[in-house]
Amino acid sequence: MEKGSPRARKRKKSFWKNFLLYGGIILVFLLVAAGFWLNSIWGQVYETAMPLEENEDISLLEGEHESLPEIMNVLIMGLDSRDQVSRADTIMLLTLNNKTGSINIISIPRDMRVHIPGHGLDKINHAYAYGEVPLSQRVVEDFLDIRIDHYITTDFDGFINIVDTLGGIELEVEKRMTYKGIDVDIDLQPGYQHLDGEKALEYVRWRKDAEADLGRVKRQQKFLKTLLQEIIAYKNILKFPRLLPQLAGSIKTDLELNQALKLANSLKNVEIEEINTFTLPGEPGEVAGVSYIFPENEEIRSLVDLHVKGVVTGRS
Repeated sequence: MEKGSPRARKRKKSFWKNFLLYGGIILVFLLVAAGFWLNSIWGQVYETAMPLEENEDISLLEGEHESLPEIMNVLIMGLDSRDQVSRADTIMLLTLNNKTGSINIISIPRDMRVHIPGHGLDKINHAYAYGEVPLSQRVVEDFLDIRIDHYITTDFDGFINIVDTLGGIELEVEKRMTYKGIDVDIDLQPGYQHLDGEKALEYVRWRKDAEADLGRVKRQQKFLKTLLQEIIAYKNILKFPRLLPQLAGSIKTDLELNQALKLANSLKNVEIEEINTFTLPGEPGEVAGVSYIFPENEEIRSLVDLHVKGVVTGRS
């Protein structure tokens, strides 16, 4: 049979038609399988901390989950689970204004003295020990007069795993940092360097200088900005199928998969300099020999109005 004959051309056309047809079916199958895999992995990350109230309309709640709100507040907590009762070692509020494009990280000192329902005035990080995420969320909402849309938690082991999974973090260590305690051994040299998970944890936990916990909060903010940029970096997006299973056991969140993907997409072009960081102001003091940070309420209200609610109060 000649190569250019009508029968040969027809057979060649039939081959490519079948190739495209079956190739398309295989591609669709692979995409569906990938979707099921991604959902099954995310199922290990996703958890709902707040139980539905009896009078809530489930359909309305499901509708709210279809997109990100105009201003979204995400409560981020790093948990110290070494003891039998866990406490929130780090408490941050990530606020994304999808209308203006602004991104703010507000740190709440863990010793901030606030009202915890059922327990009176106490350190804000104790709320997690008393009632885990639901109570912690309620305390932050009441204290700042805001709504928390979602939360993300991780513990020390999870923190180390996240950093190591990303291949470590490049960061400037500002000064010599040393401390040896019962459960921690910190030893960092100053200078720009590569930190693995263990060393990164040492960096964000150290507070043995004149700034004490407030200095530690600044370093946590600096680290989180760097970590966010690293997570959404192109090289790590390409590694996402390999990264996700490793991260699944390290974090918990009530963000649904589609919301997490939209959130990542909204952050992908953000430069680290564009992320604003703040710390809730307060004065250190003691009550019955226990150290606290007493909130400066008027300054906190102004800060929250402007950077969380997007409201200009007119105060000087």
